[in-house]
Amino acid sequence: TTIVVAAVAVVMLTGSPGPVAADISVQEMVNRVESDRPRDPATDAVNFLPAVLGQDLRPGDGLKTYDASEARVDIVVGSSSRITRTKPNTLWRLGQFALEEDTIIELKRGRVFLFDDADGTAPRPIKIITPAGTAFPRSTWMSFAYDPVTEEAELQCFRGTCVFENDFGTQVLVDEQKSTATVETAPEEPLGMTSEETLVFEGLPEVKTGEVIIPTVEPSNPTTSPTQTPPATTPPPSLTTA
Repeated sequence: TTIVVAAVAVVMLTGSPGPVAADISVQEMVNRVESDRPRDPATDAVNFLPAVLGQDLRPGDGLKTYDASEARVDIVVGSSSRITRTKPNTLWRLGQFALEEDTIIELKRGRVFLFDDADGTAPRPIKIITPAGTAFPRSTWMSFAYDPVTEEAELQCFRGTCVFENDFGTQVLVDEQKSTATVETAPEEPLGMTSEETLVFEGLPEVKTGEVIIPTVEPSNPTTSPTQTPPATTPPPSLTTA
């Protein structure tokens, strides 16, 4: 197994009121990872080559992994950080996003995990697009997968809130929920993730090293049981302290 670590700053975008930097960094490559870096706007030719140390990733670039291969790419805008982990046999491309708009990952096949610590006010929110639907994370741990053979996408929302939408409908997912959709069907009603699926998140390298800490699940509103009513002879609890 070959592990290559790289950190590169890429896109500097100027907006209002000041410059907004979108730093896209290839932080880790395991085994065979390739990138396509079209720099000539006059051609759409695809030319995947082995990823190298110090390369940049700009809108339009692609990343591809093979069997037993993974890659980590960080997207940092100001103080907001998004970590993407590309699993084996995955292909995605950075969308041609415009100034001050969303950062777009076009997922062609495979699975991508995302740690997104940005809140709703952070600049350049991220979205992951597939032919079967789009995922919008906010302060979220999630994975998004697309199979071009079955034309099905699956969103797993491990923590936080995720929006899954396509032309046929929209679903909002929260902690440990999942949903699927196809190019011809709306996202299904959210279901609970299995224990095996949650263990995959808990076993990610960033979690094992302690770089990121698993957020706790927000408790649901408790229900009141009538059996909890105290007997009439019991004085009510005091609301003040001595």
